[in-house]
Amino acid sequence: MTDKTIEKKRITLCWSGASGAPYGIRLLECLLAADYQVYLSISSAARVVLATEHGLKLPSGPDAAAKVLAEHLQCDTDKLVVCGKEDWFSPVASGSAAPKQMVVCPCSAGSLARSPMHVG
Repeated sequence: MTDKTIEKKRITLCWSGASGAPYGIRLLECLLAADYQVYLSISSAARVVLATEHGLKLPSGPDAAAKVLAEHLQCDTDKLVVCGKEDWFSPVASGSAAPKQMVVCPCSAGSLARSPMHVG
């Protein structure tokens, strides 16, 4: 694999508090099945929506949340990194080391409208 291929197989997935938690779960499942390295950021509101809509209660700790998700999706945790709220050194927090792709799913129209759009 070239460096460009490896970079293209890294993605940040953010779960917001918008309705539609099963979409976020399914997207995570598809990305992991496609051999992506997924950096997952979960808002506090997303945890509530996930428990309400999908019946999945995630612990607040990133490692414990990754373990619960891996068990739920029946996958390994080697391609899934759950980022903690206070993890200032995660690749997602870095302008130079962050994955080039990012998806917010689920995402409300209001959240999308407030998000800066960087294209190019």
